[in-house]
This record gives sequence, structure tokens and C-alpha cells, in this order.
Amino acid sequence: MKKGPFSPTSILISTFAVALMIAIQMNPMVVLAAIFMVLIGGLIAGTRWRTVLSLAAKFELAILFWVFFVPFLYGETILTTLNLPTGPVNIYQEGIDFGILIGLRMMSLILLFLIALSQMTLTGFMGALRTLRVPNSILGSLLIMLRYVPLFIEERKRMHDAQSLRGFERGTRGNRILSLGFMVGSSIDRAFDRSISVYESMKLRGFGGKVVLRGGGFKKLDTVLLVILILLYVALFIVVPNTLEALII
Repeated sequence: MKKGPFSPTSILISTFAVALMIAIQMNPMVVLAAIFMVLIGGLIAGTRWRTVLSLAAKFELAILFWVFFVPFLYGETILTTLNLPTGPVNIYQEGIDFGILIGLRMMSLILLFLIALSQMTLTGFMGALRTLRVPNSILGSLLIMLRYVPLFIEERKRMHDAQSLRGFERGTRGNRILSLGFMVGSSIDRAFDRSISVYESMKLRGFGGKVVLRGGGFKKLDTVLLVILILLYVALFIVVPNTLEALII
């Protein structure tokens, strides 16, 4: 990945600042405008859309499943009532509005963070966290975890393919649950054994037990991001006057 004009630290800080701006919005139209701006920013940055949109779709399925139940649980104005075998269930207007707002918020936040992280390497991301004074003990554990996630996924896929060849898909529901539990447990067990082997090999190479990471620092062009961020907040305060009050609360 080529190095961009902005440092990973400034990208990370700007991402959290924009995320805060989106999280306090109560107007769905403003959130839609934020999604549009995030997409435009990602287009300018040369985002790998296939990877980003694929991951965003997986997150959105889980979010939409949760948002689906909000109209049934929240609100006072009854829009309609469904007569189910278990009893009447009310659908509230406030729940629909709130569910739409939450869904749009989460969609914009997911896109924002995925686009931002796609612009950084793992080393750059760790350097940004170190610049922000995150302790080395946390960064070391996070680094090892992120390194092993792809290996864990690959191991799980290999075991799933092997089980499919042995009739995993054609078994009863109980057998499939047992097979799935065995697959997850075996993957964790193998990952643990591999981590022990890696740790011992690192000790033989002089590893002292502490992962020392250096900060990424800033670049001169990071001031451009700062100016853009300030302009966004000023424009938001003008368009939505209650934003400042919500930010203080």
C-alpha cells in the first residue's frame, strides 16, 4: 500500500471526530448527508470498495436485524396492531423513526471506520495508537490478535471444507451443532498451540517479553485535515443549531 499524504494518526483522530459528529445527530437527513460525504471522501482517497462494501454488508445485516425490533418495543403513538397467535403486537411511529435514525447512524459509522482503516497498514495503525499514548502492553496484545485473525479464519475454512466432504451439510441438526462446536473448539486449541510455539521461537531470538512500538507522528499536510474538520463542524453548527447543545450534553 502506498503512503498517503496524511499520517495514520491524523486519519484516526479525524475519523473519531467525524464519528462523534454523526453520533449526536437526530435528523435522518443530516445523517444521509454525512453518508454521502463519507462516500465522496472514500472515492477521493481511492478506497478499495469491493473489500469495504463486503465488510459493511456483513455488519449491516446484524444491525438491521436489531433495528427491526425497535418499532415493536419503543414509542407511544400506535401506528398499527398485528394480531399474532401469541397476542396483539403494536407498531409505534416513534419506534420506526428511531429505528431508521439508528440504522442510518450505524451505516455511516461503519462506512467511515472501514474507509479510514482501509487507508492504513497494520503498522501505521499501531503507530497511530502509540502516538495517542496507548500503552505498549495493550498494543502488543492487539498486534498479536490482529496477526492471528486471518490465520484463525483460514483454519476455520479448512476444517469446514473437510467436514463438508465428510457429510457435514447432510447430517441432522444435532450432529451439525456438535460438528460446529468441535470445529470452533479445535480451531481455538490449534491457535493456542501455535501461539505457544511462536512465543517460544521469539524468546529464542531474544524477545524480552515486551512489544515496543514507536509512534507514527504527524505530517505537515495533516493541517489540511484539521482545517477541513473545523469547517465541517462550523457548517454543521450553522445548519443544525442544536448540535452544540447535544455535543455538550
